[in-house]
Amino acid sequence: MLGEIWSTIVSNPILNLMILMYHFLGDNLGLAILGIATIVRLSLIPLVKRQTNMTKKMASLKPELDKLQKKYGNNKKKLGEEQVKLYRKVGYNPLGCIGTFIPQIIILSALIGVVRAVIGNELEGLYPWVQNLTSMSDGISIQTRFLIWDLTKSYKDISSEFGRISSEAIPYIGLSILVGVTQFFASTFTQKIQGLSKPDKGKKKKNKKKEEDPTEQMQKSMQKSTKFFLPLMTAYISITYPAALGWYWFVQSFLLVIQYFLLDFDKTKAGVQNMWDVLTKKKKKE
Repeated sequence: MLGEIWSTIVSNPILNLMILMYHFLGDNLGLAILGIATIVRLSLIPLVKRQTNMTKKMASLKPELDKLQKKYGNNKKKLGEEQVKLYRKVGYNPLGCIGTFIPQIIILSALIGVVRAVIGNELEGLYPWVQNLTSMSDGISIQTRFLIWDLTKSYKDISSEFGRISSEAIPYIGLSILVGVTQFFASTFTQKIQGLSKPDKGKKKKNKKKEEDPTEQMQKSMQKSTKFFLPLMTAYISITYPAALGWYWFVQSFLLVIQYFLLDFDKTKAGVQNMWDVLTKKKKKE
């Protein structure tokens, strides 16, 4: 029952979309995946806008939260109650950032199944009108070579056949590293955009010991885990699963940056400058 629902709502639509993209983009599976990644990123724009608005609301709440911290710092229960009231007043949701993460996990899970179907030439989920338009049907072979990879093969597949550091396996190792590094910089980039405020230089170091707001602690903890978890996860996926998924995540990372440019160019530009300042400062210290 659940399997049928999953196929009807998620898996089959992505399969049909991929076949349409494959057909109209010159029978190129890599370009088809790029097209799917673009559509997914465009569909997430409303959620990203909402997340951006949440970030702005949190920035606007900072003075009020500081006042509450100063007033009820010794009463944790009362402080928490007043913070919740303040959040409700402006419609702020501390967990709003999860809204963009969950859909991507769902789509990625469906994409894994679709790639496996393509590998086995099992296209029984195609809609009749898609079959007529593309002349594709169950059992027809799809060209899976893209650039230097066979998108239906993984590093594990290639290494077991030719060796772990063979010339055939190296491109897949490179893809895995590239995906992890790109995802790391994309995560760092977006966090810099969402955290442009800099600490006042005039404040004394004692202020750093000031107890941090629980919501800010939660946000920082989530950002830190996301910053390192996503790159490791995507690198692992690109090693253990077909290269198509690694290529998908690689494209997604670049599209994420482009999306922020389109949504808020000024803030993105400031985020780039902020990130550049951090990197140059690190180099000077070394």
